Amino acid sequence: MIVSETRYNQVIQRLRFDAEHYQPEFLLIEMKLNKVKSVLLNEVSRFSKLRINPESEPDKEFRYIDISNVNIFTGGIDVQILKGHEAPTRARKVVEENDIILSTVRPNRNAVAVVSKELNNQICSTGFAVIKSEKINPWFLFTYLKTKYAIKQLVRMTMASMYPAVSEDDIGLILVPVPTNDYQKKIESVVKKAYEKRKIADEKYKQAQELLNKILGIEKLELKEEKVFEARFDEVESGQRIDADFYKPIFILSLNILKNGEKEGMFSIKKLGEIAKISKGIEVGSDAYVDDGKLFLRVSNITEKEITISDSAEFIRESLFNELKTKYKPMPGEIIYTKDATIGIAFPISEDFNDAIISGGIIRIKPPNDLDQYYLALVLNSILCRSQAERHSIGAVIKHYTYSKIKDLFVPIIPEEKQRQISNLVKQSFTLRKEAKELLEKAKKEVEGFIEKNSDYNRH
Repeated sequence: MIVSETRYNQVIQRLRFDAEHYQPEFLLIEMKLNKVKSVLLNEVSRFSKLRINPESEPDKEFRYIDISNVNIFTGGIDVQILKGHEAPTRARKVVEENDIILSTVRPNRNAVAVVSKELNNQICSTGFAVIKSEKINPWFLFTYLKTKYAIKQLVRMTMASMYPAVSEDDIGLILVPVPTNDYQKKIESVVKKAYEKRKIADEKYKQAQELLNKILGIEKLELKEEKVFEARFDEVESGQRIDADFYKPIFILSLNILKNGEKEGMFSIKKLGEIAKISKGIEVGSDAYVDDGKLFLRVSNITEKEITISDSAEFIRESLFNELKTKYKPMPGEIIYTKDATIGIAFPISEDFNDAIISGGIIRIKPPNDLDQYYLALVLNSILCRSQAERHSIGAVIKHYTYSKIKDLFVPIIPEEKQRQISNLVKQSFTLRKEAKELLEKAKKEVEGFIEKNSDYNRH
């Protein structure tokens, strides 16, 4: 049994009578922040009230930020592009450049980000608090909100145990240190360098895609979603489906490009199951999820460029991870590939990949030594392979790409020298993303160190 005590005047100040609100670690953090120059968040910022209903313009596109779109490690935002008629009911809050968005649900996961210039006047979920810095550097404030000192305060403020959440009023009451402007600018410089590296990383990845498309002869391919089309009888494949969706023009066009490219000697074609070893994932059940443990990789965590650890990420206890890791842990040199729901997304596993177990909606692909891992991941993400995955997926609501069909996926294989050119660009992109993450971690540790140093100094 853990025993702690709280003074009566502390209870009166807070008007909270639950014991968890007065855990020793929370009181220690409050003491440290009171020993440095700290103020309430609502003294240096305000919460935006700007709202809009995108459904009022049903055909207009907008960029939408849901809580799951924010990477809790990097603060990166992977937006959704929607039309007004597709807008979720929570898509209401307007964001502006340099706003800070902070998830009000499950604050221990720390979904927080700075809004970039590109997302000015776009829309985020009502599950975010939109914070406008007025008397504090927004980049410093963003960094502070990623520290343990901010996270613990937000956790302390939460209400409800099953789905913990915090109100904007309570967020406004957390303590924020306000160092000199020069120090805040120093932190801003580091975080902006991290953001710039991510931007360059995206450019490198785009260059790799453009080079691949040029080699495959699809650099000028225009994709159109045709609602009305026809298929000739001789195009109906023996033993295959005869429903209309199976014969969408983009599917037929992709197959023809592959056949013609091989015929003209641009590349060879191999079935994925013939050139790579494929392994399945596992489902552990929601009862196995814990708040703090090893990552349980689900389809929602995987993008072409990175593993995203968002507010919706799930974790399993370490003992279960140890039981499953031999068969279900992705290893360096492999590719993880989504086969359920959002199908056909490939991501290469590098040496610095953190421990995780893959869910049943993901497979592991181990390419042979003469096939570059990063090239294979990029080509699996290309329209020529993605269209095959979409074509052979089944399910009216949640799509499933069956194991047997994945093995039959046609993969274009280009000469090794060209594979290396593409691979180098992808590797550069991933390296820059890693460096960006490290810079952000450096800035966070610097702010935590500032608090530790000054609170210890003032104690004597």
